[in-house]
Amino acid sequence: MLSIALAYCSDDQSAAQRIGGDLASHVNFNHLSVGRSNAGPVLADLAGDYDGRIVLLVSESFLTNPNCMLRATEILGSNRDVLPVYLRNHRYDEELGEVITTQTSLSKQSDLMHYINHWQDRYIDLRQQQDELGSHGGEEFQRYLRKIRETSVQMEEILILLRDAWTLTESQFAANHYQQLFIFADRPALWEEYRAFETAPPLDVAGIPGLDMLRAHTPEAEPTPPLEEDAGAGAQVPGEVERPGPPDPEPEPMIETTPELDLPPAPGIAPEVDSTEQAETWISRAWALFDGGDAGAALELLDSGREALPDQLDLHYHYALLLATSTEDHAAARRETEALLDRSPDHPDALFLGGELCEVAGDYATAREYWEQLSDVEPFYPDLNYRLGILLADHFPEDALDAAAYLRRASRNKKPHAEACYRYALLLKSPIGRKKKAIRQLRRAVELDPTHALAHYELATLLHGQKKYAAARNAFHLAVALEPAFDTEVNRHAFAKQPKKTVVAATPAEEQALQTLKRNIAELEALIAERDLAPSPDPAPAAAPQTKKPGTNKTVLISGATSGIGRATALRLAREGYRLILLGRRQQRLEELAALLLEDHGTETLLLALDIRDRSQLHHAIAQLPEEWSAIDILINNAGKAKGVDPIHEGQIEHWEEMIDVNLKGLLYLTRAVTPGMVARQTGMVLNVASTAGKEVYPNGNVYCATKHAVDALTYAMRLDLVKHGIRVGQICPAMVEETEFSLVRYDGDAERAKIYEDFQPLRSRDVAEAIHFMVSQPPHVNVIDLVLQGTQQASSTVVDRSGRERFAPVDEEE
Repeated sequence: MLSIALAYCSDDQSAAQRIGGDLASHVNFNHLSVGRSNAGPVLADLAGDYDGRIVLLVSESFLTNPNCMLRATEILGSNRDVLPVYLRNHRYDEELGEVITTQTSLSKQSDLMHYINHWQDRYIDLRQQQDELGSHGGEEFQRYLRKIRETSVQMEEILILLRDAWTLTESQFAANHYQQLFIFADRPALWEEYRAFETAPPLDVAGIPGLDMLRAHTPEAEPTPPLEEDAGAGAQVPGEVERPGPPDPEPEPMIETTPELDLPPAPGIAPEVDSTEQAETWISRAWALFDGGDAGAALELLDSGREALPDQLDLHYHYALLLATSTEDHAAARRETEALLDRSPDHPDALFLGGELCEVAGDYATAREYWEQLSDVEPFYPDLNYRLGILLADHFPEDALDAAAYLRRASRNKKPHAEACYRYALLLKSPIGRKKKAIRQLRRAVELDPTHALAHYELATLLHGQKKYAAARNAFHLAVALEPAFDTEVNRHAFAKQPKKTVVAATPAEEQALQTLKRNIAELEALIAERDLAPSPDPAPAAAPQTKKPGTNKTVLISGATSGIGRATALRLAREGYRLILLGRRQQRLEELAALLLEDHGTETLLLALDIRDRSQLHHAIAQLPEEWSAIDILINNAGKAKGVDPIHEGQIEHWEEMIDVNLKGLLYLTRAVTPGMVARQTGMVLNVASTAGKEVYPNGNVYCATKHAVDALTYAMRLDLVKHGIRVGQICPAMVEETEFSLVRYDGDAERAKIYEDFQPLRSRDVAEAIHFMVSQPPHVNVIDLVLQGTQQASSTVVDRSGRERFAPVDEEE
């Protein structure tokens, strides 16, 4: 027997009882139910005492009940296992005179805004009532007002947690004998047992003596209707017993159907089950028929379904898809798709299918229109970005940058196509001209698909152009092993260990092979033609002496160097030739960063694995620096931390102490240890990485904002103290920055809650690093005292345009 909690609003008790009844033989539910009474229990408190798995029944009633939503983050944001199940909502429409059924959903931004606005409006209305009531509101009213206010403040976070969780609709939850419940509970064997129990044949009682006599004297009972969550028009009032009337004089005529196809009822006959469920059943049945080789029956079933349930648009979509798949009558499928889009212009599946059908027909402009519209509706629709990027690259070469943007997005999928990375690399190489970035994408392509011969060959040519001859030679040999057509005399000469000065002309046979290859691989045409027809280049002459880099012989100490802005700053300054002292708590990450800097830039590094909160250890490490590292030219106080998002009266003291110790005291300890040397040399620079939180406060940012305001004040105070010693002092104040561990640390490692940048494009750590480079690279007579950075979509700490990232997504993805 499985024991599990079922949490819900009391308005949905009938649904909970139905689920409990269905599973009573194998599941023991612990019911956690709350009503709407102001003095009643809060679901978060009931769930707090339960340490097992919880199934959460989410409905319109649930999402508008303060006892359900208050502190719901304690349920959803905890480490416990919670499965939200979205119920159907039923309400009686007096104007229509019928029950309206809707499916609870939080998949769209408009769904979230509906409930956010509901709670905000509710609080505003209560505030107005409070103003009218004055002191007559009473303690009960004040308690209710506080509850609504707290809930409205938390609502966006709660809804995002629900949206991002693994959720099921009521139909999905009940499907296949509640299989998903047993998967969630990690009890697959118990599901097999339950399924066998549910599908067991009924007991054969035909041989029991006297049973016929018993039946003859037992009046036929009316079938018990299924228990619904809300009674519709004409529902029987509880407690009343409806007496069976006399039997009809003649039975209703039977409606003939085709048993093999389970055809839908004729138009005008209402289905006995929910229309969405019925449509899903017919769709599944149709594809099963198609898989079994009976495409005609499948089309007939879906066509009948469209007539019976004309408002179920998925039936129309699957009919069009089946037409295209089974008959290859693309014109008919396209007409059906266009008709569906006339009724629902933003239907994602229809838009994607429409684009596919237009592409097959050679109507690339219309295919582009469909897919670009789908990109606006659902930017990460499966395979969309890859297909749209290829379409633009192949048929709209003038829009190469748009093609690159879509292929870039496709290459960043959780499971990207190797071909997406390869085609993206070709665009980066030409016409965009980002060859280093193209090399990285080609390396990703061959990592995803080691048999991708074209990617190996392109990688070889680009590495050869970068004078990385050994790596180019290895890539070339891999390409040849996969595709022998690349093994020409010209290529062997180009990738030889010792390139020869003599020109070896291609033989006629090799020329014929390459011409065939060029017809099949348009992307390599220019390169192969050049390699076959042009003389091989002589080895490059000795490189001219390199100019001195700006950071040569200068030492920079960066705290918090293992991640985020600190790491990005190390990578940026390494390109300028600076020697770097990298300070951080994690030894392994320091070593990995040092190895990367040495490999890519030949950077000298010194690693200090310590915690800046430890004053004695910090001062000892600075005092014991080797002689050649003791003269620090630039100190970048980057280490910082944000912990918690609690209001001041609920703040956790340990969070406060940690932020004060790192953001303020750690910065002071390190500055105190390093600046005496700068004063002695009468030169140097101190750069503090602050925050816009030091310029303005925001709700629940109390102590973090206070520490950053302190850094802002300290920066100006340091400037006054050190100006007479020729030491420059400045600070950089970025707003929201991704590619850091800021939000993950702030939410105590909760990756789901830390997803705060998904719907807008903030700054990146590399953007801040670029600004830091600007500050430190100014001539000695220029001091940048204060630099504030914001993303285009962020106007203040609380005013953010969350309409999506893609409009401002950066093209440059280099480290």
